[in-house]
Amino acid sequence: NKFLYILRKKFVKRGAFMLVACGIAEREGKLLVCKRPSGVPYAGAWEFPSEELAEGETLENCVKTAFFDRISAVLTENCAIFAFDSACVPGCRLFTFKVNFFETKMSLNGYEDARWVRKEKLCRLRLHPDSVIIVKEIENFS
Repeated sequence: NKFLYILRKKFVKRGAFMLVACGIAEREGKLLVCKRPSGVPYAGAWEFPSEELAEGETLENCVKTAFFDRISAVLTENCAIFAFDSACVPGCRLFTFKVNFFETKMSLNGYEDARWVRKEKLCRLRLHPDSVIIVKEIENFS
């Protein structure tokens, strides 16, 4: 995808050390969020499924990895929607994707919990700072 290639290239030139792909899954007016495990920064905070980009990996494949490896879901499609600098990790850029996946029983790996939450109720959860930015952006799209 040319859009992502240009964004990634510009950001790497600025000295970024971390790129993250994040998936926004929506079903029946609810968004999928996952709870960060204990022992990591922002433990217990809720976030959208995400994964750090590995060397040589594409952003599209990275978001697929986030869903398959972390919640056992196979993506059927993904579409880049926006990118932003992390609110809590200097030099980190997040690339968000709207995703759809096959209906499966989720098996969590790296998350304590996962749930579907109505957009208007997301503010009741203790969200990761970057997820707060995503929720505000999503509200702008609605």
